Amino acid sequence: MAALKKEVAEYDDFLLLDIEEEYSKLPYKTLAFFKAAYALYDSEFYVKADDDIYLRPDRLSLLLAKERQHSQTYLGCMKKGPVFTDPKLKWYEPLSNLLGKEYFLHAYGPIYALSADVVASLVVLRNNSFRMFSNEDVTIGSWMLAMNVNHEDNRKLCEAECTSSSIAVWDIPKCSGLCNPEKKMLELHGKDICSKSSTLPSDDDNK
Repeated sequence: MAALKKEVAEYDDFLLLDIEEEYSKLPYKTLAFFKAAYALYDSEFYVKADDDIYLRPDRLSLLLAKERQHSQTYLGCMKKGPVFTDPKLKWYEPLSNLLGKEYFLHAYGPIYALSADVVASLVVLRNNSFRMFSNEDVTIGSWMLAMNVNHEDNRKLCEAECTSSSIAVWDIPKCSGLCNPEKKMLELHGKDICSKSSTLPSDDDNK
């Protein structure tokens, strides 16, 4: 922790939140992040991205800069799926009786973005006024259902392999991120298609 504080003091490249670090508390951590980021930065989008995905920030920035008709946008790799009712499973949902058998449309948790108007609406609400489900991605998705947002699905945010247009690469659906990320991250970064390909696909890539 001392080394981290030293880096923050020198480079100001981490945002430290006073929040309990526990899987079941991820929805609270995510909400705290969006509130803190909104207070600190004037941005058109706020991105939540896990550190165990291979991300191309250059391509992500172009995606976020795209003109949109909707000022309230929920951007991610959208999915639906069964609600887990077995307490032995990692993604068990104690509030499954409120959800039925299948989850509503929501973005995968490793990376998604909320437009500034969406985050502004979250910021003004009290923490205890939100329904907190066990899983963070489901929780965010439920809040988006309560708001007049546009669900923008982009599969480039959940690629299993690097391509000339991939934005985020992770081992979907085997792992919620890269499996064995310390090793896999280095392997991917060593591939030209991952780390050295151009921001925009060339004409040859489209042939």
